[in-house]
Amino acid sequence: MAIQNRRAKFDYDIKEIYVAGLVLESNEVKPLRHGKASIQSSFINEQKGEIFINNFEIIPDKKNFDSKKKIRTVKKLLLNKREIRKILGLLTTKGYTAIPMEIFFNEKGLAKVKFGVGVGKKKYDKRETIKQREWSRKKQRIMNY
Repeated sequence: MAIQNRRAKFDYDIKEIYVAGLVLESNEVKPLRHGKASIQSSFINEQKGEIFINNFEIIPDKKNFDSKKKIRTVKKLLLNKREIRKILGLLTTKGYTAIPMEIFFNEKGLAKVKFGVGVGKKKYDKRETIKQREWSRKKQRIMNY
Protein backbone atom coordinates (compact mmCIF):
# COMPACT_ATOMS: atom_id res chain seq x y z
CA MET A 1 0.00 0.00 0.00
CA ALA A 2 1.39 3.38 -1.00
CA ILE A 3 0.83 6.63 0.87
CA GLN A 4 0.48 9.49 -1.61
CA ASN A 5 0.54 13.27 -1.48
CA ARG A 6 -1.97 14.12 -4.21
CA ARG A 7 -1.50 17.88 -3.80
CA ALA A 8 2.20 17.73 -4.67
CA LYS A 9 1.78 17.69 -8.46
CA PHE A 10 -1.02 20.25 -8.28
CA ASP A 11 0.82 22.76 -6.08
CA TYR A 12 4.32 22.33 -7.54
CA ASP A 13 5.91 22.10 -10.97
CA ILE A 14 8.15 19.07 -10.39
CA LYS A 15 11.48 19.26 -12.27
CA GLU A 16 13.24 16.11 -10.98
CA ILE A 17 12.09 13.01 -9.11
CA TYR A 18 14.22 11.00 -6.67
CA VAL A 19 13.67 7.78 -4.72
CA ALA A 20 15.34 7.42 -1.33
CA GLY A 21 15.35 4.88 1.47
CA LEU A 22 13.68 5.73 4.76
CA VAL A 23 15.09 5.06 8.23
CA LEU A 24 12.30 3.62 10.41
CA GLU A 25 12.03 2.19 13.89
CA SER A 26 10.52 -1.23 14.46
CA ASN A 27 7.14 -0.03 15.74
CA GLU A 28 6.65 2.28 12.73
CA VAL A 29 6.78 -0.33 9.98
CA LYS A 30 3.43 -2.03 10.63
CA PRO A 31 1.30 1.17 10.60
CA LEU A 32 3.14 2.24 7.45
CA ARG A 33 2.37 -1.09 5.74
CA HIS A 34 -1.32 -0.64 6.61
CA GLY A 35 -1.31 2.87 5.16
CA LYS A 36 -1.73 4.63 8.50
CA ALA A 37 0.54 7.57 7.76
CA SER A 38 0.31 10.98 6.18
CA ILE A 39 2.72 13.14 4.18
CA GLN A 40 0.28 15.94 3.32
CA SER A 41 2.01 18.53 5.49
CA SER A 42 5.50 17.04 5.17
CA PHE A 43 8.51 18.78 3.72
CA ILE A 44 12.10 17.84 2.99
CA ASN A 45 15.10 19.85 4.13
CA GLU A 46 18.84 19.59 4.77
CA GLN A 47 20.54 19.38 8.16
CA LYS A 48 24.32 18.98 8.53
CA GLY A 49 24.78 17.70 5.00
CA GLU A 50 22.04 15.07 5.24
CA ILE A 51 18.47 15.14 3.95
CA PHE A 52 15.47 14.65 6.25
CA ILE A 53 11.70 14.47 5.89
CA ASN A 54 9.92 16.61 8.52
CA ASN A 55 6.32 16.47 9.82
CA PHE A 56 6.02 12.85 8.71
CA GLU A 57 2.92 11.65 10.56
CA ILE A 58 2.61 8.00 11.56
CA ILE A 59 -0.66 6.96 13.20
CA PRO A 60 0.44 4.29 15.71
CA ASP A 61 -1.00 0.89 16.52
CA LYS A 62 -2.38 0.66 20.03
CA LYS A 63 -0.29 -2.42 20.94
CA ASN A 64 3.26 -1.31 20.32
CA PHE A 65 2.97 2.45 20.79
CA ASP A 66 5.10 4.29 23.30
CA SER A 67 2.91 7.12 24.63
CA LYS A 68 5.97 9.36 25.04
CA LYS A 69 6.86 9.08 21.36
CA LYS A 70 5.83 11.89 19.02
CA ILE A 71 3.43 11.09 16.19
CA ARG A 72 4.91 13.73 13.85
CA THR A 73 8.54 12.83 13.39
CA VAL A 74 11.69 13.69 11.50
CA LYS A 75 13.11 10.80 9.48
CA LYS A 76 16.41 10.53 7.66
CA LEU A 77 16.43 9.77 3.94
CA LEU A 78 19.07 7.40 2.62
CA LEU A 79 20.80 8.82 -0.45
CA ASN A 80 24.34 8.62 -1.76
CA LYS A 81 26.64 11.66 -1.62
CA ARG A 82 26.36 12.45 -5.32
CA GLU A 83 22.56 12.60 -5.12
CA ILE A 84 22.70 14.71 -1.93
CA ARG A 85 25.04 17.23 -3.58
CA LYS A 86 22.80 17.45 -6.65
CA ILE A 87 19.66 17.94 -4.55
CA LEU A 88 21.34 20.55 -2.33
CA GLY A 89 22.47 22.40 -5.45
CA LEU A 90 18.88 22.55 -6.67
CA LEU A 91 17.50 23.55 -3.26
CA THR A 92 19.88 26.49 -2.99
CA THR A 93 18.47 27.82 -6.28
CA LYS A 94 15.81 30.42 -5.55
CA GLY A 95 12.27 29.06 -5.46
CA TYR A 96 13.10 25.34 -5.50
CA THR A 97 11.70 23.05 -2.81
CA ALA A 98 11.64 19.30 -2.20
CA ILE A 99 8.22 17.72 -1.74
CA PRO A 100 7.46 14.12 -0.72
CA MET A 101 5.11 12.59 -3.25
CA GLU A 102 4.75 8.94 -2.25
CA ILE A 103 5.89 6.42 0.36
CA PHE A 104 5.89 2.79 -0.70
CA PHE A 105 7.55 -0.56 -0.07
CA ASN A 106 9.70 -1.96 -2.89
CA GLU A 107 9.83 -5.61 -3.96
CA LYS A 108 12.45 -6.35 -1.27
CA GLY A 109 10.13 -4.96 1.42
CA LEU A 110 12.12 -1.80 2.10
CA ALA A 111 10.40 1.54 2.76
CA LYS A 112 11.10 4.13 0.06
CA VAL A 113 10.19 7.78 -0.35
CA LYS A 114 9.57 9.21 -3.81
CA PHE A 115 10.06 12.96 -3.74
CA GLY A 116 10.28 15.71 -6.28
CA VAL A 117 12.30 18.88 -6.49
CA GLY A 118 10.45 21.71 -8.12
CA VAL A 119 9.03 25.20 -8.06
CA GLY A 120 5.71 26.25 -6.51
CA LYS A 121 2.96 27.02 -9.02
CA LYS A 122 1.23 30.38 -9.15
CA LYS A 123 -2.54 30.64 -8.96
CA TYR A 124 -2.94 31.07 -12.72
CA ASP A 125 -0.85 27.93 -13.33
CA LYS A 126 -3.17 25.98 -11.04
CA ARG A 127 -6.20 27.27 -12.94
CA GLU A 128 -4.61 26.12 -16.20
CA THR A 129 -4.04 22.66 -14.69
CA ILE A 130 -7.71 22.46 -13.68
CA LYS A 131 -8.81 23.50 -17.21
CA GLN A 132 -6.59 20.83 -18.79
CA ARG A 133 -7.93 18.15 -16.43
CA GLU A 134 -11.57 19.09 -17.08
CA TRP A 135 -11.01 19.20 -20.85
CA SER A 136 -9.44 15.73 -20.84
CA ARG A 137 -12.41 14.36 -18.85
CA LYS A 138 -14.89 15.99 -21.22
CA LYS A 139 -13.00 14.67 -24.23
CA GLN A 140 -13.03 11.16 -22.73
CA ARG A 141 -16.81 11.34 -22.21
CA ILE A 142 -17.34 12.45 -25.81
CA MET A 143 -15.14 9.61 -27.13
CA ASN A 144 -17.13 7.02 -25.11
CA TYR A 145 -20.45 7.97 -26.76
